[in-house]
Amino acid sequence: MPIDHTKNMLETLKYYCDSEITQTFSKNQTQILSVCYMKESRLFEITYKETLMTETYSTIDSAAAAIEEAIRNH
Repeated sequence: MPIDHTKNMLETLKYYCDSEITQTFSKNQTQILSVCYMKESRLFEITYKETLMTETYSTIDSAAAAIEEAIRNH
């Protein structure tokens, strides 16, 4: 998926921050990660499905880069 599409999805999560929306990313029908936007802290939270580790990102660009890297490396 082009990084512009990923950034657009992240922008949508941020725009609808009053709702609880989680976006899940998969590759070859295997869930890789999920991402949500946390309104209170104004951070994107990415949870990696294999390890259940969570990382936070303050910008759309940094979150999109982390998502793209995780998909590419899976």
